[in-house]
Amino acid sequence: MTFKLFHLHSGRFMNGFSLCIILLVLALPVNIMGHKSAPKMKLTGYGELIYSHFDYGPDQKSSPTGSPPDSRATIDIARLALELEARLLHGVELEVEVEIEHGGTGGALEIEYEEFGEYETEVEKGGEVVLEELYVEREFSDAFNVRLGHFYVAVGLTQEQYHPTDFFGTRRPESETAVIPTIWHETGIEIGGRINRLSYQFQLVNGLDATGFSSQNWIVRGHQTRFEEVRASNMALAGRLDYRLVDGLTFGVSGYRGNSADNRPKPDMKDVDAYVSIFDVHAVLRYNRFRAQGMYLYGRLQNAAIVSQHNRSLSNNLDVLRTPVASAAYASYAEVGCDILPFFTSRQAEQLYLFLRFDSYDTMARVPQNFFDNPRFKRRVYTFGLNYVMDNAVVLKGDYAMRRLGASKFNGENTASLAVGFQF
Repeated sequence: MTFKLFHLHSGRFMNGFSLCIILLVLALPVNIMGHKSAPKMKLTGYGELIYSHFDYGPDQKSSPTGSPPDSRATIDIARLALELEARLLHGVELEVEVEIEHGGTGGALEIEYEEFGEYETEVEKGGEVVLEELYVEREFSDAFNVRLGHFYVAVGLTQEQYHPTDFFGTRRPESETAVIPTIWHETGIEIGGRINRLSYQFQLVNGLDATGFSSQNWIVRGHQTRFEEVRASNMALAGRLDYRLVDGLTFGVSGYRGNSADNRPKPDMKDVDAYVSIFDVHAVLRYNRFRAQGMYLYGRLQNAAIVSQHNRSLSNNLDVLRTPVASAAYASYAEVGCDILPFFTSRQAEQLYLFLRFDSYDTMARVPQNFFDNPRFKRRVYTFGLNYVMDNAVVLKGDYAMRRLGASKFNGENTASLAVGFQF
């Protein structure tokens, strides 16, 4: 019964409020229908709200110099995520995570500047309510566990550092979210565990859909969200290794490889492969008053020219960008912060981090022969600000981000933001 309820929301039969009520009810430790005892359950969650002021317009294609100067502001209820953990049997756990994004459910009207400023109605599977995790895990030992269901793909750093107190900026690192889906979640099987200082994950999951690939976001929209069912004609392998060098310092690598040609809605790329290969290295430091983390990710797409050619002829109703796709993309970022609160007070449960972050990415790092390498998609972002953390439960953030595009003729894009985040 529980599995059916959580499946139905993805077909837009339930709104976000209903899902919250279901999670809360399931978390109550009460006896049901005469059972001797209910499973042991734990409900956790996190959320973020963001205010931003922009000094540039939203349309980077409106002039030869990019976005024109402007003064505009937005308020975004970025997300509310609720996670339920239930111990069904000894050594067997169920985990469910639902994320409500941008304060609602259903469809939304967008201006798609990559499609000449057309108005498009975006209706994804589940609308703005996303089922990010739904899996059963069998715990054999600390060194060996098996997951079966829907879970995070073990690629990149944000899939590990995604809570509001895990990263410094008001938004997750722009470089990573521009190149791969964030948070990236697929369905399949995973084995993982921890052996002394080494933790590992190996996954077999459904692959991407090449119709969603684009100049602006490389493979991001290849994450299958447009149809009721996820196509799994092409599967993918993903893996991750993290090694704790010393207490507080972890170094890791991750990778992904999978074909995306046969997961297209129509069989228009028969006998042509479109393998996506991704590799990243990352590190996380937590030492006394200092925190730092960073990542470098590089990805390649096989037969990008053929994918681009087939994508140009896709139906308008598919709601994809239909722009040329790069054969390679990269993303990197590093952020470092120091707790300066001890200079002003001795309160141990609070921290005030002064931080800097640098993002660099290019979603068209390498293009097929005779394709235009658009410099608009090579970007650097410099961000600085403050994070005030209260008992690792509430964080107030303020930052200023300066984005610079890949050619000097383009205008700079600056954003001042305030955010509040919480977790429990």
